Amino acid sequence: MNDQRGVIVALQNLDTAEKIGSLIIEAGYRVLATCNSGHDLIRKCIALDPEIVIIGYKLNDMTILDVYNTLADNCSFLAIVNETYRSFVQEQTDIFCITNPISKGILISSLNLICQSNKKVSKLREKVNKLETTMEERKIIERAKGILMERENLTEREAFRIIQKNSMDTGSKMIDVASNIIIQYSL
Repeated sequence: MNDQRGVIVALQNLDTAEKIGSLIIEAGYRVLATCNSGHDLIRKCIALDPEIVIIGYKLNDMTILDVYNTLADNCSFLAIVNETYRSFVQEQTDIFCITNPISKGILISSLNLICQSNKKVSKLREKVNKLETTMEERKIIERAKGILMERENLTEREAFRIIQKNSMDTGSKMIDVASNIIIQYSL
């Protein structure tokens, strides 16, 4: 877990939270903090930026839903809940749940699964961002081609070739050339 941001353990019983922290440290995870109140958990999450929060259904001052509604965009959650709360939590949130009594193997496997999922989601976000950037750049290049076609009476192929050639001649990106054409013709 060397490249991960770490884990915060938040359970109503602080001794249990520290025992779970010890178990996951043995498995190679980095425990950033343990706590037993929702307000303390929120402060620690903002300050420490954990990847995962291991949390019980109820803390001393908040329920898991209160904390989740505040921190859902900041980190992933692994809930340790009684069987009666499991379906309720899973219906209300996207939190992965395990039930009491806690098995070390299930706890570590669950953490590993969440970390793998986070990596996949991160890669997908990068792809989406790259595709969005490419689409925006393509729109600008198309707009510049349209301006050249209209103002210089060129075909689409000729307009594209001018942008492409100017890009190669100046060592600039096509998007920069296209942006300059848009600016130049809008003056």
